[in-house]
Amino acid sequence: MFKRTFLMMFVFLIFASTAYAEEAAENSTEVNATSTVSAAFPVQVVPADYKEEGVASWYGEEFQGKVTASGEPYDMDKLTAAHNYLPLGVKVTVTNLDSGKSADVTINDRGPFVPDRIIDLSRAAADKLGFTDVGKANVRIEPYRPEEKVEVVAKPAEHKLYGSFYIQVGAYKVKENADRLIERLEKAGFHNARIVRIVTDSAQIFKVQLGMYKSLASARKANLKIGPGFPGTFILADVIQY
Repeated sequence: MFKRTFLMMFVFLIFASTAYAEEAAENSTEVNATSTVSAAFPVQVVPADYKEEGVASWYGEEFQGKVTASGEPYDMDKLTAAHNYLPLGVKVTVTNLDSGKSADVTINDRGPFVPDRIIDLSRAAADKLGFTDVGKANVRIEPYRPEEKVEVVAKPAEHKLYGSFYIQVGAYKVKENADRLIERLEKAGFHNARIVRIVTDSAQIFKVQLGMYKSLASARKANLKIGPGFPGTFILADVIQY
């Protein structure tokens, strides 16, 4: 009886030790993988000659706490913004062209997915620019330039925006409408259209996009060729590289 009990305890200890070792190895692998991924992504910057002007809007309470494209929850009281292709995590300066007020914001989300707007600001940023009540403002987006480093940052940039860029031409709840738009694009000479199906809790949307373009410059050049027959187009990005 004693031998049997001792044998069972011995087997149990071996099993427990093996399980612990496997768990430790697994955790170690996870940590190393995280470290490797972090090291593979250098700090992103915006080219010093980047400048964009257009309409800004803001988003507030209904999005409070929801997860942004960067993975962090949206906080309308922080100076953040959503942009379609600027790298997540970069800091830019947004200036209200009507009032001259400016705010330094961090890009942590994607959007706005509205043709006539170039950036969606947090409520705090909109407050600082002075257009919370009106909802929209004409703005200019430029790289963030700390005062003490103006001379260094302002030098001409050698890097341009590269990656996977697309031109969104339309978005529909009915796929047949998206198919008809692709037919129109084909007749107009655009043979690189795709349909992206987005599913939400309440509906599905079929987005018609042209691409892929390997640089922001080539996407902008193609967007200019689309013409007035396809109004409301805008550029977005899947991947940004330098």
